[in-house]
Amino acid sequence: MFLTPRQAQLAFVPVLSLVMSGVISLVMTALHANGSKAFVAAWLSGWLLAFIVALPVALVVVPMVRNVLSRLTRPVDIPSAGVKIPVTGQ
Repeated sequence: MFLTPRQAQLAFVPVLSLVMSGVISLVMTALHANGSKAFVAAWLSGWLLAFIVALPVALVVVPMVRNVLSRLTRPVDIPSAGVKIPVTGQ
């Protein structure tokens, strides 16, 4: 199954939130579990809470970051086919 570019763009934030919240909650649970037998249950409940927080935050923050970065990005001049590109340093 392949996604269209639009579908991939819409899936980006939820997938990123899912992965990042999972990894961060795993690390934090591992640091605080101290070999607990309920490690998996604690991690999964922590992951759920982290994802519930991360998804709405990411849905708000990612567009703002894209906007700021687009304002700070200068356009790149791409020469048309057949246009001689000047060589620098000679």
